[in-house]
Amino acid sequence: MAGRRARPTDGQVDDVPEKHRKLPDTADDAEEPAEEAEVEEEDEEEEEEGEIEIDEDEDPVELLKAQGVSEDVAKRMLEKAEGDVDAAVMLIVEHQELEKEEKDLAKVMEESLQEAEAESEKKRELDEERKKTSPAEFFQGCSFLEHLGEDVSTALLSSDAKDDVIAILDLERKCRQWYRARSGDIAEYFSRIAVKAVANVEFEETDVSGEQGNIKASSMETVHSLLVAHLSDLQDAVLTMPNTPGTVPDIFSPIDVELCVETVDLT
Repeated sequence: MAGRRARPTDGQVDDVPEKHRKLPDTADDAEEPAEEAEVEEEDEEEEEEGEIEIDEDEDPVELLKAQGVSEDVAKRMLEKAEGDVDAAVMLIVEHQELEKEEKDLAKVMEESLQEAEAESEKKRELDEERKKTSPAEFFQGCSFLEHLGEDVSTALLSSDAKDDVIAILDLERKCRQWYRARSGDIAEYFSRIAVKAVANVEFEETDVSGEQGNIKASSMETVHSLLVAHLSDLQDAVLTMPNTPGTVPDIFSPIDVELCVETVDLT
């Protein structure tokens, strides 16, 4: 029939203009280049953010101060970099990192010091408690305690003299630490105090079983007053500033063999 257009057969080229032809469905293929372009743009933006725009007309010191450093540091780094602003920026970054490390280290050291002080304070508190609750155990090895003997020391630590006995023991312990070179003389001095105290102890009459009686109350008062007198002399000698720094108090001199200390009236 006239006017009917024949369909193109295989091998024939359609005469429809290329711009009017229907394109194949390639949506997935088209999205991939777009995503890659977005990633590249993000990378470029990050690089631009990390870079420092340098205006050649601007004062380089002001540029460096904008990095958060003082003018003195900015000038010093610029001088070290021989005027190269980029190199100076790198030096500033290194300087800031070093400062941060030093601050972190100082913080750690401060925390460690605080922990050590807390532990030390805790130990002091425990020691003070042990002095009161278990003095014989805490001051074990002290010359004064050993020369008092078990009976006398137990009696004194169970009496009104307890605090003064502990004070003498504590002072001996400290003096032997402070004056280690004269530790022997110090031990000898405190042993003489103990020997004199024991010499003033009087016991009740022996009972029928043959066991030794208790210490007389009047005797305990005499011993206590003697110890208070010695404690006073010790505190004056040890806690007073010496004429020559670093010297051992004369009270511990080995030539001081006679103890001429009067008793103190406790009434």
